[in-house]
Amino acid sequence: MVSHTAVSALEDVFRYIDENADGDDEIPDARELFRDHMARDGGEIDALEPARVYREPAAALAEGALFDRWYGIDASTMPPKKFRNGMIASAAVASGGALGDCDESVEEQETVVAAVHAEIEGVDSPVDLIDDDVTLTLVPVDEPPARSELDRWVGASARVPAECWHSERLATEVEGPLFLDGSLYPMSVLPFVNMTRTSRGDDDPVDFGEIEEMGVAASAIQSRINAIDELADRGLPTLGFTKTLRSDDVVDALATKAEAVDDPPRIPWDDDAQFISALLADDEPDHLTFTSWLVRSHQRVYGNELEPLGGFQMPDGREARDFRRAFFFVRLPDDIVLRVEAPLMLVDSERGRLRIQQLALAHIAEAGDVPFAVKRADDRARISPEARRHLVRLIRGTEEVADYNTDRRWGYGGGPSLALEPDVVAPDPDAEPDDGAEEESPADQPTDAIEPTTEQ
Repeated sequence: MVSHTAVSALEDVFRYIDENADGDDEIPDARELFRDHMARDGGEIDALEPARVYREPAAALAEGALFDRWYGIDASTMPPKKFRNGMIASAAVASGGALGDCDESVEEQETVVAAVHAEIEGVDSPVDLIDDDVTLTLVPVDEPPARSELDRWVGASARVPAECWHSERLATEVEGPLFLDGSLYPMSVLPFVNMTRTSRGDDDPVDFGEIEEMGVAASAIQSRINAIDELADRGLPTLGFTKTLRSDDVVDALATKAEAVDDPPRIPWDDDAQFISALLADDEPDHLTFTSWLVRSHQRVYGNELEPLGGFQMPDGREARDFRRAFFFVRLPDDIVLRVEAPLMLVDSERGRLRIQQLALAHIAEAGDVPFAVKRADDRARISPEARRHLVRLIRGTEEVADYNTDRRWGYGGGPSLALEPDVVAPDPDAEPDDGAEEESPADQPTDAIEPTTEQ
C-alpha cells in the first residue's frame, strides 16, 4: 500500500487542479455551440433539422408508444479466451424479447455462434451444427486486417453474426418495432470493412464478394440490412439503443464545422460522452433531455469519403443512403446518456423524425432505461459466469492462458486474490460503463410536435 506521504502528495496535486483548472462556469456553452455550428457544412455528421436540445416530462413522453407490441434483440458473449497453443475461442447467444399483445413464440428461437481461431480438421468455412429453433454455427476465424486485433476479431465473429442473423430470422415474424441492444450496424466490424474498401484506392474498389471473404462478422452486416428492409416494407421500424458512447464522431464534426467561422470557438471535450453530457445536463428529476436528429453522412478513410454502407448489396428499390445511421441523444434523470439510432429512410422527413423519436422516447421514459423489450432479450440471452467457466473447461486439449491482473491479482476468474481490500468486487466483463453528466445549462425550447413544457 502506498505511503501516507504519497497520498498527501496526491491530495496536493488534486487540490491544485481544482483551484487552477477551468470550472464548469468557464467552459464554452455546449448548447450554444451545438445550436450555432452543428448544422454547418463539414465533418462526417450532418444535422437533419435545426440543431436543438429539448426537455420533456418523462410521464408525458411515456404516452407515445404508437404500437401495441414490441420486440427486442440482444446477445450475450463469452469474452474471447486465449489458449497456450495459439487458439482463441469465443461464443455468443442471441435471443429475442417480446412484450405487449404479441405471440411470444419468437422467444423460443435462439441463434448460437461459436468462433475459433485454430486449426480444426475439416473446418474451413462456417459449419451449421444445429438448425432448429436453436441454431448453432461454428465459425473458423482467419487473421483480421490488424493482427493486434485478433482476439477482438474472434469475439466479433461470434457476437456480430449471432445478433445480425437473429434479427433477419425475426424480421418476417414480429408484428411490431424491433429494438436492438446497441448500434444498427456493429461498429466493431464496419470500420474494418471500410478500411478494406479503400485499401487499393478509388480505381480498384472492393465489392461485396470480397467483403464476404473477410469472414462472417463482416458479411453478417448484410443480414442486418436485409432485416431493416424487410421490416420497413411492412411498416415496422428498427431502432438501436446504445448505452455507452465510445466515439468522438460528433465532437470531431463540431470542431470541423466551427473552424469555418472567423474566430473558431474552443472545443475542450475529448469525446462524445463528455460533450453530450454537457449538452444535455439538467437537474430536473422527472424530465428527459434530448437532441434533434443527426446523421452519419459519410466516413473518411485514408483520405477517401465513403458511403458508410456502400460496400453492401442494397435491396431492390433502396440505396445505400437509405441505410445511413441517423441518431439522436437522450439523457435520463440519473445522468445516463443513450444514443438512439434509426435508418435514414425512416426519418428523412419531418413527420418520420417526430414519429420515430416519440416511439423511442416513450419506451425510454417507461423503462427509465433502454426499452423493456431489450431488457427482456438481455435476460433471456445471458450466459452465467458459472456456465462460461464450465464451457471453457470442456476444451481439454490445451489450457487457457492466465493473466496476472484478471486471474491472480484481482481473482476475476474465481481464484485467490492478492487484493487486500475484502470488498473488491470483480466487474462483469460484459458490463458497459455508465456515462455521467455535468451541471445544467439552459436548454432550447422543444418543438410543438412533442408537446413541450417550458424550461425554467
